[in-house]
Amino acid sequence: MSETSPLPADLSRLRVIATYLRLELDRVQLRIAEAEQQEQEAARRATARAVPPPAWTVQMNVSADPHPVAIHHGECAVGQPRVRPITRRGAIEALTAGVEACALCRPDRELRID
Repeated sequence: MSETSPLPADLSRLRVIATYLRLELDRVQLRIAEAEQQEQEAARRATARAVPPPAWTVQMNVSADPHPVAIHHGECAVGQPRVRPITRRGAIEALTAGVEACALCRPDRELRID
């Protein structure tokens, strides 16, 4: 064995060191897996936040002949999951054509529809 080596010469102590190093390597690999999982979750949350909700939605009825029932702000939860994105102009046209405004989010106020 080299004189510059910090390792002991006897077999029993070398085995103890090898066991210790295997245990430490297992701990490091476990920590790497945890860190990778945290990064994946953060990326998933960032992606989920990156898609903004539509500004306006139209709620459709559930009959065989679907037609608009109400207009909502994009973040309004009323009418889910039967809502579809709609443009501002489409929301105004629907409200002026007689489609109801949601009583909770009141899109008619912001769109200034009387």
